[in-house]
Amino acid sequence: MATPTGSGEHMAKAGAKSRRPGTPGRAVEATEATIDLDDPRLQTEAAQALADAARELFVRNGFSATSVSDITERVGMSVGSLYYHYGSKTNVYLAIWLKYQRSQEARSRETVLAVRAAGVTNGLRLFLAGTRAYLLGAWEHRDVVRMAADGDTPPGFGLRMRRINQDWFRQNSALLRENFNLSEDDDALGVRAMVAIVTDAMGGICREVAACATREEAEELVARGIDVFARLANAPAKTLY
Repeated sequence: MATPTGSGEHMAKAGAKSRRPGTPGRAVEATEATIDLDDPRLQTEAAQALADAARELFVRNGFSATSVSDITERVGMSVGSLYYHYGSKTNVYLAIWLKYQRSQEARSRETVLAVRAAGVTNGLRLFLAGTRAYLLGAWEHRDVVRMAADGDTPPGFGLRMRRINQDWFRQNSALLRENFNLSEDDDALGVRAMVAIVTDAMGGICREVAACATREEAEELVARGIDVFARLANAPAKTLY
């Protein structure tokens, strides 16, 4: 079952060049992800401490201005410990982002399942219920959203995000098409157009949600966004979630 997040984790296992401990010369940061969130090395307290420190520093100082030694000094570990657990500074960043994506996917999936269990079968309602959950998750993880929104990201990160959005587009187009039982070309094109618009808009709305001063403001902004999406589909927002 598709949810409005896409799944970026499969990309975290692609091959890449990264600096290993003891490698002479300048570090070559990964341009393709090499991190696997299920790697046992990432399940340790040390790995979590490194990620927490990196997350705080990336949010405050940006990716480029944060060094490996900045991260390890913050938690009293050696530089080698970061390379053992993550392989590179880029991979720490990606682990933080992919963990966020995993939590967002779970949040949206659980919401869609709950709405479906309540008897809703309409694809549009399922789609927008999951979208709403995803946007509210951006508030819960607003520091990570801000971390990526400032543009100071690892090389190739934008390409990964486009791939995630493409997966999101394909999965949710299928969800809507299946539940609407579309057969006419015009209807099919309408679904494609709507999902494309929502896909492109999601990043911007997530950034605005993350920038809200309070949860109440974030919830109102999300409600306004869902209302816009509902009107695109000529459906009352209050009937959709």
